[in-house]
Amino acid sequence: MGVQDSSGMTRAEVAGLSAEERFDLYGVRYERARELLTEAQLQLSPGPWRWLTGGVGGPRGGPHAAYPFPGSDSRNTYYIDLTRTIHPEGAVGAREDAEPMVAYFESKGWDAELADIESQTGLGPHRFEARAVTQDGFNVVYQVQDNGQYNLSVMSGLFWADRPELLIEINHRIPLDSFFPPDDESVPGVYVEFPKWSDPKLEEHEK
Repeated sequence: MGVQDSSGMTRAEVAGLSAEERFDLYGVRYERARELLTEAQLQLSPGPWRWLTGGVGGPRGGPHAAYPFPGSDSRNTYYIDLTRTIHPEGAVGAREDAEPMVAYFESKGWDAELADIESQTGLGPHRFEARAVTQDGFNVVYQVQDNGQYNLSVMSGLFWADRPELLIEINHRIPLDSFFPPDDESVPGVYVEFPKWSDPKLEEHEK
């Protein structure tokens, strides 16, 4: 048996799928990440959040962020990373600001921890991170920093794929100007909708 990705599939199994099936599989994973991020955002603030990552321009390359596995590279794997940020009034990166998210993670039955990053790395700005891993392998991280910027991220594991193919199929169905919302911010639950395989490709709109 070949090396399995975060979903338990081998590269050969993914290659045996049709382009449409691979496209739809990415869509399912993206929707799951959306769901996780929205619910976590609502634990913190229903107001606007600025987007740092997460436009549906296509899957992000794997080994630079998710844990790589033997044979993986930026062309044959991808991961999903959705990150939003807020600046709560008076926020200074206090440990107690991250503690409610640990409690939320634990209420979901996820493995959770609260990490003091400066004490581990000596890097600034100083920050605390509430971290959890869901039962289906997504990492959820809430980062509170002493500069008042608080980041919430949902990141998948690494998946086998023909990444260039997947990028092309997504980009053919999503206009470039719709990757991020106006002003690069939105309230929780507002996202770029993932296209359907049956959606007309952009060049067909232009004819």
